[in-house]
Amino acid sequence: MVVVSLFQRARKICDENHIAGELQHVKRVLQRNQLKTPHQRHKGPKPPSVERCPATLPYIKGVTDRIGHILRRASIKTYFKPQKKITQFLRPVKCNIPLQDAGVYKLDCECGLSYIGQTKRSIKTRVKEHIADMKHTRSTKSAISEHTLDKPNHYIRFDNPQILAKENRFIPRMMREAIEIKKHPNFNREDGWQVPPVWDPIIKTIKTQTQQKPAARPQDTELFLRTTEHKPT
Repeated sequence: MVVVSLFQRARKICDENHIAGELQHVKRVLQRNQLKTPHQRHKGPKPPSVERCPATLPYIKGVTDRIGHILRRASIKTYFKPQKKITQFLRPVKCNIPLQDAGVYKLDCECGLSYIGQTKRSIKTRVKEHIADMKHTRSTKSAISEHTLDKPNHYIRFDNPQILAKENRFIPRMMREAIEIKKHPNFNREDGWQVPPVWDPIIKTIKTQTQQKPAARPQDTELFLRTTEHKPT
């Protein structure tokens, strides 16, 4: 400490014209007294260092600092990371928007008829396509567009699409669409799957039960699907 303080004192007191002479004077005095200068003390081979895997620790004030100091003595670098927040311990809550699912849907018209459709994409996307078909009068592509062209005073309730079933699988989705077409008065084209007439009594029973209740039960159609394993023709 004495050697370092002598050099620091010389640098603080002397100006540029006398600093070199003063430093030489300090070196001569130290050599006569057999004391090493700071440069001489640090000369020599450096101790071998071993590269070690760094440690990552959660930061805890007053604890992690001490652990990091101990690890540095063993040539282990320490990286601190912030502690987890409460939100990271909780499962993310996703906004379950029904129109984002694939499945079977219904669009009502003010005339009392409905359009039953199915899509493997989101129902929201399919409804937007129906609106575009109406806007561009693509009647050959859309039954909804054809219906509104034939009856221009009718209003399709695009603001209130109804989800009849959520289904990603192709065959169950097509079967569900065919059943829902049978259940509801509609203006669908006959270009999809058709339910065999042998199923009509069961569908009629489901329709009667649905009309007698304030809200339809989804399990009615599911029960119907379980009663038969035949594919519509």
